Amino acid sequence: MRKKIVLSLLVLFAFFAFGAFVSALNIRSNTAHFNRLIKLHQIENLRHDLIERTLKVLSNLYTYRTPLEQELDAIVENVAGLGGVASQCTTCHHAPKVAADLDEVQVLIHEFQNALSFYITASANIEKIDALRKDAAVLGNKLLFEVEHMSFTASRNIDKITGAALVTIEKSKTLLWVTLLLSVIFAGLVAENLVRSITRPTRDLVDATRRIAAGELGYTIVHEYKAEFGEIASNFNAMSLSLKEGLDALQESQQRYALAARGANDGLWDWNLTTDNVYYSPRWKAMLGYAEKDIGTSPQDWLQRVHPDDLAQVEARIKDHLAGQTSHLEVEHRMLHSDGHYRWILNRGIAVRKSSGKPDRMAGSQTDITERKLAEERLAHDALHDPLTGLPNRALFKNLLQHAFNAGQRRQDSLYAVLFIDLDRFKLVNDSLGHLIGDQLLIAVGKRLSDLIRPGDTFARLGGDEFAILLEDMNDIDDAIQIAQRIQQELPAPFTIDEHELFSTASIGISLSSTGYERPEDLLRDADLAMYHAKSKGNARYEIFDAQMHAGTMAHLRLETDLRRALERNEFQLHYQPILSLHSNKVSGFEALIRWQHPGRGLIPPADFIPIAEETGQITAIGQWVLREACLMAGLWQQRFPTDPPLTMSVNLSAQEFTPLLVKQLKQIQQEIKLEPFSLKLEITERVLMDNPHSASSLLSELQKMGIGLHIDDFGTGYSSLSYLHDFPIDALKIDRSFIQRMNVERKNLEIVKTIINLAKNLNMEIIAEGVETEDELQQLQLLQCENIQGFLISRPVVPETVDEKFVAQLNRRTQAQKST
Repeated sequence: MRKKIVLSLLVLFAFFAFGAFVSALNIRSNTAHFNRLIKLHQIENLRHDLIERTLKVLSNLYTYRTPLEQELDAIVENVAGLGGVASQCTTCHHAPKVAADLDEVQVLIHEFQNALSFYITASANIEKIDALRKDAAVLGNKLLFEVEHMSFTASRNIDKITGAALVTIEKSKTLLWVTLLLSVIFAGLVAENLVRSITRPTRDLVDATRRIAAGELGYTIVHEYKAEFGEIASNFNAMSLSLKEGLDALQESQQRYALAARGANDGLWDWNLTTDNVYYSPRWKAMLGYAEKDIGTSPQDWLQRVHPDDLAQVEARIKDHLAGQTSHLEVEHRMLHSDGHYRWILNRGIAVRKSSGKPDRMAGSQTDITERKLAEERLAHDALHDPLTGLPNRALFKNLLQHAFNAGQRRQDSLYAVLFIDLDRFKLVNDSLGHLIGDQLLIAVGKRLSDLIRPGDTFARLGGDEFAILLEDMNDIDDAIQIAQRIQQELPAPFTIDEHELFSTASIGISLSSTGYERPEDLLRDADLAMYHAKSKGNARYEIFDAQMHAGTMAHLRLETDLRRALERNEFQLHYQPILSLHSNKVSGFEALIRWQHPGRGLIPPADFIPIAEETGQITAIGQWVLREACLMAGLWQQRFPTDPPLTMSVNLSAQEFTPLLVKQLKQIQQEIKLEPFSLKLEITERVLMDNPHSASSLLSELQKMGIGLHIDDFGTGYSSLSYLHDFPIDALKIDRSFIQRMNVERKNLEIVKTIINLAKNLNMEIIAEGVETEDELQQLQLLQCENIQGFLISRPVVPETVDEKFVAQLNRRTQAQKST
């Protein structure tokens, strides 16, 4: 409705505005016409004055001693005024003609003025004076003719403009009347529409409110309206129906409350504070095991049954609520049951106050929440205990450790310890017999170890196969050692689980509070660290944490942190060890060996940081860098030292690098460096191949198709099965240095080397002996017809800057000399 009213008023206003705009345009047009008429009449008056003055001058020509000069000046002034007024009439259709006529009149006046001047100043010669008078009269008549012609033309223009102005005025008068009439009609229609749209809905609403006031709840307006009145009618109908439903619901609620008061599970109570009497419902009494007549109406019948430890709290809550400090009463407490046991009760109530604010009544209910309390206690127990073994879990152990730590801060003579226990080879049980047997073994271990600790000590399961013991009130470290030794003695006894006889041992780490920790978590951490030291030395051992362990761990952590930044700081470098062919006595290639130039520790060998790189996953990025750098150097040396066949480059691969992504990386390196595939030799250990033989075989086949050489590094130190040599496309075997160095010491090592060489020949593979350091080893390998060697006897790993033609030539000459010797 609001939009309708606003729209109607806007349209009415627009209509009136249009009429006013049209009227303003007509008034403006008529005003312009009248201005032009006024100007034209001014011009005509000046023309008539000009004619009169010209006639007067002409008449004075024939009269002596007349003021001709004064009359002539008036004529000139009259023409100037005529020109000024005519210049303002620039919108008239005859303006250009007026300007031309004025110019001609001004010329004539100038000539007329000259003629009169000659006449006035002439001598007394009568004949000359007559001639001058005639000339002046001719010019004056001509001037008079021109002015009269202009006046005639202007008169016609005045009549024409006057007629046009009168027609325009009539049109404007008609348009104004029509606009006024239409505005009145439209305003009447708008008013009628608005009255009809407002009056009828208002009358219906008034009638409906009267019916509602008379008690006719549910009465609705039948007629449908639009816009705001439609919304009002709809809301009014909804309100009427809601009142009807509310009345019905209220009546039903009263009936339901009457039933609920008699049959509710909660006990109801109503305390009259004025008389100090309490009404206890039958359910309230039955909840405590009493009959209707067993409990009276005194407040003490309630409060005397409250548990002594909870009574003060209950009385305080009641007092606070009656004093207005709380909005309602709510308290959990225990109440004595008729059977002699206490039940948990939730009491809720609210006070009814007088206008002065003083309470005179308080009513409420009580609910038996014993089951909920028991459930909460079970949840609290489960949150702090291991669900499998029932032992305290990590959270509870840390809480108790924190308590012991706080006590130790207060008592300087307090001594306590943490034993971190990890079962040895427990994963084997899960993998072989299943997790169900493994869980039962954990339960049995928990029970056995629980019997070995002292009363008051805490034994917890931290997770998996890890347990911990918190020993408090110790005399010295021997108390912890005795517990550890007792565990080592008793735990290995067999467990019979589901007809399986199982044995278990444990590695134990011990940390003492006397070390001076600042946080209790550090005590648990160091016990864990000591356990790992014990496990690294063999199973079924215990180790006591000392500062050296922590220092070693911190050094390992610092090295790991530095390693993460070494690649981006360009701290890695490659050293290259030559590989010599004993057939040609020349360098056949190089093996790339990574070194870490640490800014603080100097040159670090790969054995000290490669395991960390594999553990942290950084070995992949490092391996990619090694591959690229080694291939770049191989391409450079092939150009500097051309040989037939070209020099090769051997690169070691870790297990994490040996993935299908390796093929993509190698193809990209080949495209960038343009190195022939056969120049690259990848060295892989037996363990890498045998971890996943199926995928290894597929990947090796792809590398072989690319033309890349594949070598088994440290052959003989890994798997004993030789079947993979038939399945995998291997090009060469590298004999581990441990066999070479003991070859002349033990006969069996010589036989092993001989067997490996013969095996490679039978399988059409090359042989490379690593770690050749003495002349005896070289001679023995020559006798065994070994094909390639590398080691300190030939050259230590060198930096690429030292490898030049002279270096290669010296190696070749040294080899020839050694062979001839």
